[in-house]
Amino acid sequence: MSLKHKLVLLTLVCISHFGFAQRGMLDNAIGLRFGLGSGVSFQHFSSDHNVIELIAMQRYGGLNLTGLYQAHNQAFDVRGLKWYIGGGAHAGIYGKRSVLHDGSEVENIAVLGIDGILGLEYFLRGLPLQISIDWKPAINLYGTRYHEWDSGAMSIRYRF
Repeated sequence: MSLKHKLVLLTLVCISHFGFAQRGMLDNAIGLRFGLGSGVSFQHFSSDHNVIELIAMQRYGGLNLTGLYQAHNQAFDVRGLKWYIGGGAHAGIYGKRSVLHDGSEVENIAVLGIDGILGLEYFLRGLPLQISIDWKPAINLYGTRYHEWDSGAMSIRYRF
C-alpha cells in the first residue's frame, strides 16, 4: 500500500471516529477544499463556538494531514455568518519530484509543522451546506524549512 493510500485511510478512520461521537444533529461537516492546497475537509462541532477540523490536502507534489482547533463567533450580525480563528499542526510527506525536496538521497521527505487559520463561514438556511473562505499559513519545523504564507482556500461542506 502506497503512502498516499495510507494517509487517505488514516483520514477516513479519523472521520469515522468523530462521526460516531456526535452530540446531536448537524454536528459534523465534510466537503472539498479548493485553492492553494486542495483536498478534503472534515469538521466536528463540539459546540456552536468550538470546532475541530481535519484537512487532507495535496500541494507541491506532497500530501499533508492537518488538525486544527477553531473558535467560531458571529460575524456582522448576519444570521449564518461566522468568523473563526484557530491553530494546530500538520504532518506530511513529499516525494523526490516535489519542489520542496532538498535533493538528498532519501526517496520521501517527512515534514511536521504548525498551522494557523483565519476565515469566514456561511451556513445556508434550509440546506445542510456551508461555504467558507480562509487563510491558513503554515511553518514546517521538521523536514524542510518551507514557510507557507500563501495557503488559502474556499471550502464547500455538507453538514450532518
